[in-house]
Amino acid sequence: MRKDYIAQWYEVREEQGISDRIHCFVHQLQEGKTDWYDFRHRDTDGIGMLATMRERLGYPPSTLPCSRDPSEPGFWHTRRSVRRLPRNNTPKRVHWNVATQARQPDMAEPEFRLLSPATVTALTHHAQQHGVSLASLMLASLNQTVFQQYLKPDSQAWWFYPVNIRNAANAHERSNLSSGFYLCLNQHSTAEQIHAQVKEKLTAKEHWWLWKMAHIGRWIGKPGVRWIYRRISRSQFYLGSFSYLGDWSLPLHTDHIIGVCGAGSANYPIATGITECNGHISLALKFHASISATQPPPPAAEPTLQQHCLTHWQHNLRSLIDHV
Repeated sequence: MRKDYIAQWYEVREEQGISDRIHCFVHQLQEGKTDWYDFRHRDTDGIGMLATMRERLGYPPSTLPCSRDPSEPGFWHTRRSVRRLPRNNTPKRVHWNVATQARQPDMAEPEFRLLSPATVTALTHHAQQHGVSLASLMLASLNQTVFQQYLKPDSQAWWFYPVNIRNAANAHERSNLSSGFYLCLNQHSTAEQIHAQVKEKLTAKEHWWLWKMAHIGRWIGKPGVRWIYRRISRSQFYLGSFSYLGDWSLPLHTDHIIGVCGAGSANYPIATGITECNGHISLALKFHASISATQPPPPAAEPTLQQHCLTHWQHNLRSLIDHV
């Protein structure tokens, strides 16, 4: 099995005081009780974390979701394919609206909202009618919320879009087997435009190019990875990571919901986790404290940034089906 070179990046982040905690929760619908569990991203990714939590609930090990690609493509084939994509030279910067009135704790913990089975069914139908995936619909709604509430008008920003590569890459299935690519969006980006951009990048196998670049530690070692990370962390800033984990239903625990949320950092300040379970969808967010550095503090009774965002994200999704 190949060494988990992705873990190196989280290890050098920790050396600089950047936590790699990722989060999993189990929510009991009838009791309204939620238990949170933390994992280290250097040890596993979101899918590996969910699989571990399912087993802790008493389920036997099962086959994990697989990559859409049967195997890892070669270096030069991937490079040629990616070079055919249109170039986008938009700077990796986020133009926050400093007039936003919200507060955010320095050490925020993730929070979530639930979409009911009826809402999920209606949103799935809406996505099918518009020829897009549910993930594209969710990202479009979140992106619209973030731009409307927190970013300067007419600006652009980048989201990281993770892609599962299990079974195609030669590594332990519970290790970090998520690659991905970046999407440049603005306040007018629609679900159709996002879906088309995702499809184009998947076809070009851009996620495999990033995977190969992330394994540079194989050649330059951790000191080289440390040097690269220090350079890019000073110059590249994204909105965050959009993590759609798919369906993790619990047939023996029909009143339970399992979900996740990412780690986040100053370079990826909006951590997310969107998970289907027992007919519901959980929308999880964690805002990094670096966002609040751009915001004037309002009265303490006001909601935090992530509470504010979750409320508006949920409202935007419901408005899609309320006005059909």
